[in-house]
Amino acid sequence: MKYHAKGVVILKKILVFVIILLILLSSSILAEPGDSKDPIVLLSYLEDRLANFANTYKLDSIKSIQTKINDLEGKLSSGSEITSKSSEFDIVQINDGQKIIAESGTEIILRSGEAFVIGSELGGISDVTEGVDIPADKKIKSNHFLLVPRSDGRGVYTNNSALFMVRGAYEVIE
Repeated sequence: MKYHAKGVVILKKILVFVIILLILLSSSILAEPGDSKDPIVLLSYLEDRLANFANTYKLDSIKSIQTKINDLEGKLSSGSEITSKSSEFDIVQINDGQKIIAESGTEIILRSGEAFVIGSELGGISDVTEGVDIPADKKIKSNHFLLVPRSDGRGVYTNNSALFMVRGAYEVIE
């Protein structure tokens, strides 16, 4: 009888172990496809995760951004001139209908002719010589040191002809 009781105890332990094992396995067997408890990754799960990732990081807008870049490159190669030199002044002459649109930090000096400021909603161009801001459509004084504060479309234009010294990034447009 002694051995029989030990055998029953061992069988009970084995039975408890098997039941616990079945409970643990049933959670993965009964898991929904694509669920975090499911060890198999489904294609639909991956597609959903990638779509959420693309929406979160706005990856769908890359094509539109590339299109805009290509359009700008086309405009630049169609006759406008962009120059960027940091150490030397360029001598730039513009005539009636032409404009110099400058980037932030560009330095401009009117050497001859009559020219006017192209301003923006945020202001005009800094006249460092006088220590004032020249607003849009105001006449520029010759030999005054001008500084463009922002890259927001500011620059200079003329109604006849004008000669400038320009240092920095700028574009001559019609």
